[in-house]
Amino acid sequence: MVDKDIGGFRAKQLRAWKQDRETMIAEVRQHGWSSSIELLRSGQMAPGLAREIIALIEDRRTFWARFDAEFPDRVRMSLEGFRHDLTRLRRDCAAGSPLDVVIVALGQTVRHFFDTVERFDLTTLRCDSGDPDWRAFEAALRALRKSIGYQIAALADSYAIPMQGEYAGYLPRISE
Repeated sequence: MVDKDIGGFRAKQLRAWKQDRETMIAEVRQHGWSSSIELLRSGQMAPGLAREIIALIEDRRTFWARFDAEFPDRVRMSLEGFRHDLTRLRRDCAAGSPLDVVIVALGQTVRHFFDTVERFDLTTLRCDSGDPDWRAFEAALRALRKSIGYQIAALADSYAIPMQGEYAGYLPRISE
């Protein structure tokens, strides 16, 4: 039993949650995006650009749709578009500025996801809880969503930008 939950959780589910959390923490440690958020809090430059970055996330269902509604190849195409849009936005900020660092960290997070799922054929992979490839894809996507979510939550908090749309309901809490 976990906490006061009478139903409890299976050991497999608890291990999956633990793995997700460890993957997300490793992502944060490897890419150090949290230090860029501290820089943002101190300067708050380019609020329009920060709003654009957040809008890119809110507009992509890859970051909030149910896992069983996902098609891996669509996720791939959406994330490639996201990286392209980040590159475009990066042209509008000074090299090394706090927002530049955030954009780079977001791109690195997506690249890490692609490195993780590289061995799968995303054009044929489908939701199937019995398929170990699907479970690995889902775990990688879950870690990506959490990492991006924490980055975007901190960015939105730094600029006092309210989250909107479906993504707002899925956004992780910074204090969690």
